[in-house]
Amino acid sequence: SDVYKRQMLFFFFFQAEDGIRDAQESRGLGDVYKRQVSTQSTWGRLFFVREIDQRKMSSTRQKLYEEGEKIDPSLGKGPVEERGCTDIICLFIYLATFVALVIVAIFGFNHGQPEKLIYPYDVDGNACGYSEGFEEYRYIYFPAPGNYTRNVCVRTCPESSEELVVDCKPNKRVKVCAFVPGKTSDPNTFLIYGSKPVLDRICLPINSEELYQKIRPAIEAADKTQEWAVDLEKSWKVIVGVAGLSILLGFLFMVFTRYFAGIITWICLGLTLGLIVALGFFLKNKYDNFDVIDVGSEDSQQEQELKKDKDDKDTYLYGAYIAWGIAAIFAVAIVCLYSRIKLAIAVVKCAAMFVNDCWSSLVVPPVVLILVLFHICWLFIVGVYIYSIGEIDPKSNAVIRPLILDSKTKYYLYFHIFGCFWNIALSLAFCEFILASACAIWYFQRQDKPFYILPSIKRAIFNHLGSLAFGSFILAIVWTVKLWLEYLAEQSRQAHNQVTEFIFRVLSYCVSCFERFIKFLNKNAYIQIAIQGKSFCESAAAALSLMIRNAVRFGVTSGLGEIFVFIGKALITAGAAAGGYFYVTKADIRHQISSPILPTIAFIIVGYVIADLFMTVYSMSVDTVLQCFLVDEEAHDGRATNAPGDLKNILEDNQKS
Repeated sequence: SDVYKRQMLFFFFFQAEDGIRDAQESRGLGDVYKRQVSTQSTWGRLFFVREIDQRKMSSTRQKLYEEGEKIDPSLGKGPVEERGCTDIICLFIYLATFVALVIVAIFGFNHGQPEKLIYPYDVDGNACGYSEGFEEYRYIYFPAPGNYTRNVCVRTCPESSEELVVDCKPNKRVKVCAFVPGKTSDPNTFLIYGSKPVLDRICLPINSEELYQKIRPAIEAADKTQEWAVDLEKSWKVIVGVAGLSILLGFLFMVFTRYFAGIITWICLGLTLGLIVALGFFLKNKYDNFDVIDVGSEDSQQEQELKKDKDDKDTYLYGAYIAWGIAAIFAVAIVCLYSRIKLAIAVVKCAAMFVNDCWSSLVVPPVVLILVLFHICWLFIVGVYIYSIGEIDPKSNAVIRPLILDSKTKYYLYFHIFGCFWNIALSLAFCEFILASACAIWYFQRQDKPFYILPSIKRAIFNHLGSLAFGSFILAIVWTVKLWLEYLAEQSRQAHNQVTEFIFRVLSYCVSCFERFIKFLNKNAYIQIAIQGKSFCESAAAALSLMIRNAVRFGVTSGLGEIFVFIGKALITAGAAAGGYFYVTKADIRHQISSPILPTIAFIIVGYVIADLFMTVYSMSVDTVLQCFLVDEEAHDGRATNAPGDLKNILEDNQKS
């Protein structure tokens, strides 16, 4: 029937799902399809030709069937050299936004008063140490401890209860700052007690046992912090040494991955399969040794217990069958995906080769990290200035007063937050594009061009700044929406509205999932921009098309790459921390520090940061090498002529088989 014919046509077409190649030099999906038709029996050949003649397909699908969706052959020589400016409209929008951000920052610096956020306020709303006439009275004092709505600004905190007068600025609740004997029970009495300034702003009692118990954790934490600071000061040389050890371990891991990635992969797959099978035997053994005792009683409770025991025993048997079924599926998947796994291993090795050959790529992430930290600091500093433009809430009696913002100031603050998010996302886009471009140049032209980073930086700034701004703009919008939903959820929590809080939390989670997709799309689009030099939308479409045509290859390679990224981070961090801990506990420095705990935490942080630096470059290299290989393969009629040794060997083995 016609339905059966269409199903068969659909089935045979999608045998070429990821561009299967062989010695007949396929060009793409269409050529693979035509080759399959040509190798069928005479009946099958006539069947497919007749089916195609009978159906009139769209021009796009016709091209996919008859011509194959091909990469531009000129890309076989490497990334496009002659490039123009892409997404120039988005570039102008970004530049206008950047200028507006500078103007908003200047406005905030000129009109903001951050001092309003840190000075304490008395009951009249005067800022102690800041308001006019209060410059010398910088401390807030509570003449009735426990009643914090009755306070006064004082010049110095009284040191003992023997003082009878305190130099203060009277207000509507405190008229006289002097102790009157015999009126200790009067709520309006001005009590004088020994105190000391906390946070250089607030006078708190020093002889009150109750209050001391409340603030003792803070005092002990301060003492402990000072002790830890001394430990860090004494061990800073070891921290530097741990950083050097982390870098060495990073390079060793790249070398190790280059030569032993295949062994590690097959061992991990074998161990996983063995563990699943062993789990099945363990459950089957539990089933065989599970005793169900039937006492022959007619008691309903004992009958229920007997039924429950039988159900528990059957559960072990079903669990064993499920485990063995999963093991069988896993084994079949390994056999069916054998060639894809070999390709993924070769890509992982080539990514390690790039990191070793282009060590300057390791400089890119720390520079971008510094840039991101600058934008984060700018976000908070300018944000504080803009927020401090607001007026003090007159209804508040708190010592530290909140501010009320008018609508204009709110818009300035929202715009500032979004603009900083855009700058942060653009900095990360720079990092991804530069690494992708450097890796693409290395893949195609590693014999001709020894420098990869400088040309990539040039292309990022002079050719594709608009495209990078486009992708980062989308990510900045997602971040802004996510922040807004988190703010609404927090407001709902404070209002004890659990329903709306739950709704906003769910929406925030959905936005987080969408954020992961946008990051994935942006990364692959930047790789295509680095190769083809096209706009963001064209590159994103090209990346998605390439991934769809090679879905299994992408899935296996990405999964294997993530595994090696995790292993690399774990090994580098653990090795660096272990080396540092061994040194501070065995060398002479152990007598100079109070405890190795904080230095070890510092070792872990330093090791992880450097490991993340290496793995950021490595992860981007894995994705870029895979896309370069696929582009190289399609541009040269199934022969990846520019592929490094491991990839080329994989291709030759597949063609021979």
